[in-house]
Amino acid sequence: MTNADESTIGLRVPSEFADATLAEKAPSVGQQLQRARLDLGMSLESLSARLKVSVPRLQAFENNQFEKGHNLHSGRAMVASVARFLGLDAQALLAQLPQPTPQGPAPGMHEAAGAFTKETRRTMLRDAPGPVSPVWWVALILLLLAGLIYFYPQIAQIAQMGQAALTTAAPQPSAPAAPATPSEPQDAAVQAVPATLPSGPMPEAPALPTELDRGASTLKLAQPVLVFKARGSTWIEVTDAKGTVLLRRTLAASEATEVLGDLPLAVVVGRADHTDVWVRGALFSLETHTQDNVARFKVP
Repeated sequence: MTNADESTIGLRVPSEFADATLAEKAPSVGQQLQRARLDLGMSLESLSARLKVSVPRLQAFENNQFEKGHNLHSGRAMVASVARFLGLDAQALLAQLPQPTPQGPAPGMHEAAGAFTKETRRTMLRDAPGPVSPVWWVALILLLLAGLIYFYPQIAQIAQMGQAALTTAAPQPSAPAAPATPSEPQDAAVQAVPATLPSGPMPEAPALPTELDRGASTLKLAQPVLVFKARGSTWIEVTDAKGTVLLRRTLAASEATEVLGDLPLAVVVGRADHTDVWVRGALFSLETHTQDNVARFKVP
């Protein structure tokens, strides 16, 4: 071996020592972040206010304290944001940080899952009930048909009874009642009125003659006690024996109304000259019961 070869061998440095020397001279990720921040003349508080990142976390990055485990992705993203803001190469810095590794299933999990699935399948197939035989379906259908045939008379009878009850309960339409029309004067005694209006209690309407036959009395009882018909605008008030107001309203021209109630009835007619009154079907004169065009009388 020559002296040149020996000198060449003496100058050769092992590669692992050269890599270690370069690694020691290269600044770390935290040092690069700190140097870039100081070059911009920014404090940690100012950088925290700009990036909305807490001061302790920024200080941890500059001390090369980065997230690990399930927080590794969020930590890498935050480091990249800080690097871009400081004007550094984010990808170059991220290459120096720990790289996320895919979390695969633990060894033997597939085999265990497959064995469990097979064993479970065997148990389920062994314990599961078999399909229902078609014979059972036919027997069930025949049984249902037999029960329907056996109970059909009772079901039909119940349906007929229900239909009859509904028919009986349904209201039968009745013929509309004929409107009550004031009849012509039938008794002269009804028209007989005192000559002057007494100043004391209100006078009573004259009663019907007692010699009417039973058929005529029945016909009159079926009619309304009072019937009012207006020839012009008027108002009427009728009160029963208990003091209950049976009618209090204003009638327009050609409008009519009738009253039924417990006798005696007290009647007040506001416009006597515009009002015709029938008492038990007979026209009743208001002239002798009127004062200041207001008529007052009682029906016993």
